[in-house]
Amino acid sequence: MSAQQKNTLNLRDKLMISSGTFSAFFIRQGVGVLAIPYYQMTLAVDPFLLAAAMMIPMLLASLLGPWVGQFSDTYQQKYGHRRPFIVFGALITAICYGAIWQVPVGWQGDNQILYFIFAYSLFCLAAEFFLIPYTCLVYEATENSQERVNLLALNSIVGKVCSLVYQWAFPLAQMSIFGSLFMGIKWVGWGIAIIFIALAGMLPAFWQQSTHATRSEYVPASRPPRDLIKNLDLVLANPAFVLLLLITFSQFFISVFAASMDYYLIVYYMQTGDLTEGAYWKGILSTAYAGFGLLAVPLILKLVASCGRLNGFVIVYVITAVGGAVKWFVFTPGAEYWLLLDAMLGCIVWASMAILLHSLVADTAANRTMHATNLNGVYVSVHNIVTQICMSGAMLISGFTLNQIGFDAQLAGQQNVSTISAMRVILSIGTVLSALLAIFAIFRLKNHQNLIETAAIT
Repeated sequence: MSAQQKNTLNLRDKLMISSGTFSAFFIRQGVGVLAIPYYQMTLAVDPFLLAAAMMIPMLLASLLGPWVGQFSDTYQQKYGHRRPFIVFGALITAICYGAIWQVPVGWQGDNQILYFIFAYSLFCLAAEFFLIPYTCLVYEATENSQERVNLLALNSIVGKVCSLVYQWAFPLAQMSIFGSLFMGIKWVGWGIAIIFIALAGMLPAFWQQSTHATRSEYVPASRPPRDLIKNLDLVLANPAFVLLLLITFSQFFISVFAASMDYYLIVYYMQTGDLTEGAYWKGILSTAYAGFGLLAVPLILKLVASCGRLNGFVIVYVITAVGGAVKWFVFTPGAEYWLLLDAMLGCIVWASMAILLHSLVADTAANRTMHATNLNGVYVSVHNIVTQICMSGAMLISGFTLNQIGFDAQLAGQQNVSTISAMRVILSIGTVLSALLAIFAIFRLKNHQNLIETAAIT
């Protein structure tokens, strides 16, 4: 079998591998989409406490990531070194996800938040044992950079399909067929856990058994040193990888913090405090993001073919900066249908993070200039730590900021004018600053092209 054949994935291979993206998506996005409208807006848990409760377990669990990554790099048995982690990680994570929504509604707020912290902590720990090995499996599925881009493009499409439905989770839980919102949350929570996290998450593990490749092609060629600190030093000494982490920071901290204001502006400014109507328009916005995001995937592939990944990335962030300026005018009362324009301008960057950023991380990890062994798990875990720190930090700062600018859920649509103005500034200006920082990092990355596996990236 030729090297080209071994590095080519057929459609069946790609579909089995990409099914894990359903699980990865709902692990990363499925808690916040229900926790904010349920724990905060319905059960009236303090926004700062909820943000802290979502940040600290995620952050602590991510610190376990390098050990999980190195363990999965070196783990060897007849079922392969990624497959057992993926199967048991998906199953246990699904059980923990369903448990998050079983909080007794009669408890006091302090007890409810303690329950959330306990259940969510178990969820975050279990998730590490799925997310890191699954991402490594995606990176290792082929050594061909273009084929990897195509696989990540399919993953992005799956992610956009998830985006079409996930924001409707809370409106679905509000339907009368469940009898009450509290029962609706339980049913929807377990539905997500079983279908999207457990079943979809375990499927990629069975791909190795039926693919044409042999097991030896998916285990490390040489066992990495067991000194985790030395491995971390090697990874963090790679300047190209550090710049990719800077792009990650710009998107998952600055941009996520800015975007955290859109739900509040829709509910408390555009819909004057009507949570049901606000959730509906938030669903419309997220659905539009997903729909336009699907259309953005072939555009990104076209940019890669014509301009290369780095130049294509710059174009993406220029569009994002323009979209950030437009947000100032879109998120105003009576402009609901203009939310579609926001989605059109903002969707491409998220698709690019799934396709361009991950392909660059994978190629950087595969490059042997900085190290001679397979350290994919360590690279993935470090990138995951930075992503988790950024996202949890963005949530924490968001909750703190809401308190500082005077937000009060009890005021409904009567929020102070200064509160609404601050939200609009954060949403618009924050998005623009995020794009500018990413563009700076991409231009610096061009100076380190030799540390990325693929030559044709300019």
